[in-house]
Amino acid sequence: MEKLRKKHSTKSSRGITFIAKAILGMFVLVTLFTACKKSQPLAPQESTKDRTPALESSADNLDLSQANFNETAVEFSWSPGSNHGTNSAIDYTLQFDMKGNDFKSPVSVHLGRATYSRSYTVSDFNSLLKDQLNVDPGSMGNLDVRIKSATADSSFAPDTSNTVELTATPYKPVSKTLYLIGDAAPNGWDANNATALDPDPDTPYIFTYEGNLAAGDFKFITTLGQFTPSYNMGQDSTKLVHRTDESQPDDKFTITNPGPYKITVNLVDLTISIKKMAGPAYSQLWVIGSATPNGWSLDNAAEMRQDPGDPFIFDYNEVLAQGEFKIATALDFNAPFYRPTTNYPDLSSTDVQLSAGDPDNKWYISDPGPYKITLNLRDMTISIKKFTPYSQLWIVGDATPNGWNIDNPTQMQQDPNNQYLFTYNGQLSAGEFKFPTATGDWGTDFFMPAVNHQWLDSTFVRFVPGGSPDNKWQIDQAGTYSIKLNQLYETIEIKKQ
Repeated sequence: MEKLRKKHSTKSSRGITFIAKAILGMFVLVTLFTACKKSQPLAPQESTKDRTPALESSADNLDLSQANFNETAVEFSWSPGSNHGTNSAIDYTLQFDMKGNDFKSPVSVHLGRATYSRSYTVSDFNSLLKDQLNVDPGSMGNLDVRIKSATADSSFAPDTSNTVELTATPYKPVSKTLYLIGDAAPNGWDANNATALDPDPDTPYIFTYEGNLAAGDFKFITTLGQFTPSYNMGQDSTKLVHRTDESQPDDKFTITNPGPYKITVNLVDLTISIKKMAGPAYSQLWVIGSATPNGWSLDNAAEMRQDPGDPFIFDYNEVLAQGEFKIATALDFNAPFYRPTTNYPDLSSTDVQLSAGDPDNKWYISDPGPYKITLNLRDMTISIKKFTPYSQLWIVGDATPNGWNIDNPTQMQQDPNNQYLFTYNGQLSAGEFKFPTATGDWGTDFFMPAVNHQWLDSTFVRFVPGGSPDNKWQIDQAGTYSIKLNQLYETIEIKKQ
């Protein structure tokens, strides 16, 4: 009997222990489950009750200015809508309409699901007002705004929020393009070929130009081929005025000291900055070497021509012999020289270096004859090309006897003793002219001045492949003129008889 009692007691103890362990395990599971639930982030829960979303706006009177184009103009937020107990997702649509239209033809912006706010930048809201709600720039628009919620399964009619009222006045954005035009500009007064300014990638109403300006006037146009609208000089040389009609004053900016400039234009503030930049390292350069007519003599070194339209450009046109050459920065063999980066490179190579001493690299002319050499100090490049003389040249323009007729321009006379020299002796009217190298094609190569309406006493001529930039000489006083053009040395002599 005692053995049976002990055996029963042992079984009971084991049963109690098992039950205790089971209860403890369940407690641990419940604790872990609760802990897991608490660790998850809370998200807005779509209501299953019959309620409509409530809409709020961060502002009710919007101050829109293109100067603040990337700033937040307004933010709309709303509470969740109802799915009416369907367990269906809810889609939200923000609606805009003019005040009093009762949303009969609203602008609807579909926002999708689980979205409870929408912000607009100044630029975006301005576009919505101007382009979608047809509010005129400068006119105040009174708007009604609401949010619409709809179940994804379309089993219930959409719910609409309260209506928020706001006012805003759109602006007219300034031009996205701007061009430089004038006799100080690289392409002169040709509106079809005006020089484009670069828009700032972060602030598109700010434009810059970095490059050379000649002595003369300039202004800005917004569209190629159209002289208006334009931006002209305002109260002074730091201010702009927007000119929209030919009857308005046509005041221009003036450059008296030619050279490299940086221009910064702000079309919103109507301001302009015109700053002269540092010029080239040298204002004089010389070509010396056994390939040149004067050899290695520094006393008789041939000076390169500095382009009057771009002081970073130097050229040297000459009949060269077989031999070497390099470019001196001073009449001193110990001074730095412009040289090729390797000795005797192929003449098609454009690489240039500035160095003194060794290695004493040089260019080598193996095929003697007429050459045209152009050195660009801005980008450190050189062009060395053998020149084939033209057997015919013409003069064309409204100053010439045949006007702008490219099919039948006035032919010049080639000097029988000098294949490079052409002359014109005859009547010129008040107007412009230039020299084409072929007829019947405005895209041919031309001889032109370095700057538009270059002074007639300047001897500088530039060979311009394709005729762009389209600079021309200007005759102010009609009469009989003698013109001598040397196509190799690119010089001109214009004399009134």
